[in-house]
Formats: sequence, C-alpha cells, structure tokens
Amino acid sequence: MGLLNGQICIVTGAGQGLGRAIALELSREGAIPALVDRNPETLAHVAQEIARGGGSCTQHSFDVTDYDAYARTVADLHERHGRIDTLVNNAGINPATRSILDDTLEEWRRTISINLEAVYMGSKLVAPIMATQNGGRIIHISSIQGFASSGLCGSYNAAKGALIAYTKSMAVELAPYNILVNAVAPGFMVTPMSVVNGVDETTTPEFIDWYIDKRKIPLGRSGQPEDVAGTVVFLASNYCRYMTGQLLVVDGGLMSTF
Repeated sequence: MGLLNGQICIVTGAGQGLGRAIALELSREGAIPALVDRNPETLAHVAQEIARGGGSCTQHSFDVTDYDAYARTVADLHERHGRIDTLVNNAGINPATRSILDDTLEEWRRTISINLEAVYMGSKLVAPIMATQNGGRIIHISSIQGFASSGLCGSYNAAKGALIAYTKSMAVELAPYNILVNAVAPGFMVTPMSVVNGVDETTTPEFIDWYIDKRKIPLGRSGQPEDVAGTVVFLASNYCRYMTGQLLVVDGGLMSTF
C-alpha cells in the first residue's frame, strides 16, 4: 500500500523473529529499514529477503549495548538520509528461566542492559533528530509479561514492565515535538525466543491443551511474528497520528480471559 514510502526506520534485533518480520513488513510498505543486529549473518539473510521483494535496506552489525557503535550508526544514517522517521526498539533477550532464589546479578544486569537500557540509549540518540525535523515515531516492543507474569523470568518481566511506564513518560516529554511514542505487547509468539531450555513452549502438549484446545487464547493459536509486524506498521504510518503513550496488546485475546 506504500504507507511508509521513503521513510527511514531503524529496527533493532532485526536478524530474526519479530525484528525480521517487522523489517520485512516495513519494507513492503515502502520504508528503508536500517537493520540492526549483532549477528551479521542473520542480517545478511534478512537483507536478501528485502532485496528479493524489491526493497532496499542498510545493515548495521553491533550489540545494542555498544553505545559508541550505536551513536555512529545513527549519525551515519542521519547524514546519509537527512532524517530518521521511526525507531523500533525490538532487540531483547530472555535469559534462562530461573527464580530469584537461584539467578545471578550478572544475568539480571545483562537482561536489563539489553531490554531496557539500550532502549533508553537508542531513543536518546534519535529523539534530538526527530525533534529537529518536528516529527517521528518511537515504538517499543514490550510483552504481556510486563504486566502479567508466568514467573521464573523476573529480569525480563521487570524490563518489559518498565518499557510500558517509560512509553508514557516519553510520550509526554516528546509530544511538543510531534514525536509519537507507543508500545506493543505481544503474547505467546512462535519465535526463537519461545524456545526455553531447548523446547519450543508453544508446541508442548500442556501448552496446546490449555492455550489452544481449551481456548485460553480465544483465537485458538499462538501468534506469528507477522501479527506484530502489522501493528508496528500502523504505529509508524500516518493512520496513527493522534495516539501516543499507548500500549497495544497483540495476544489473540489471552489477557481477556480468566
């Protein structure tokens, strides 16, 4: 439909899962995604998919906690294109599922640094550019775990919950500059992150019985990355122009059930 023709959209964690689907969908709508991921091989695969679809993109391989590399990338994109329209803060990790009784401070700090601190830093880098151009979109990928916990992933839940609060704060701060800040909270998604201890949690008999067959998820299926990608496209497009500070839950109705 060309909803995002010519827009420069940074997508972190673009090498797989939700990030890959988001980048592909943005490209289909005419955007030029700037793909960010620490794995250059997966980035190259996504770039090839975009090229096969007739789109174009740029590739930037670095860890999002390397703030010097992040700053150089943002500055290069701004110099090359003269603007940055959208930042999708998607990169994240979900560490080994352990409780506070046996996890470690190092695991906590690593999860917070990627899932929360890097979101702050990326937003801080693009916000002045967007303010100067009087407009932009910042989109955080949170999770239903940010407000309803399944347990055993406290650092992940804490970071995702903080993103929801930070979305509201940023939205108020940046509204005078016409920068819209919103978040998306996916439910159970079939991505590499759904593999826990070597098992895809969305394929276990217990999951299928409770969430699918018994309709704990009313739509009767796990989510696909493309389900989230379309929501991100909406938030990045001109169809979203009077909504900021909001959380859009993409969970097949899971949070509407008892």
